[in-house]
Amino acid sequence: MKKEAEWHKQYDKSQIDNEVDRQNRAHEERALKEALDKKTHQTDVLRQVAERDRTMRRDLQDRMYEERAAKLAEIEYQRRIRGEQENNDQLLNTWKNTVSGH
Repeated sequence: MKKEAEWHKQYDKSQIDNEVDRQNRAHEERALKEALDKKTHQTDVLRQVAERDRTMRRDLQDRMYEERAAKLAEIEYQRRIRGEQENNDQLLNTWKNTVSGH
């Protein structure tokens, strides 16, 4: 009877030790999975932030190019107007000289 009680005691101890080990491993696995999930989430967030920054820089650059093109077009337009005014002034002066010379 004493041997049987000792065997049950050892068996119960063995079962408890095995269960504690199993639960410790399960806890460690959960902790590792949570850490990996958190790191993955952080990586995703960083990737999203980087993509947003790239998009913002690209939009800003596009807007700057558009503004620059508009400014250059305005400068070209003003240059053409000045050129036409100079041509008109020259024609007018030529006409005036021709009319007053006769």
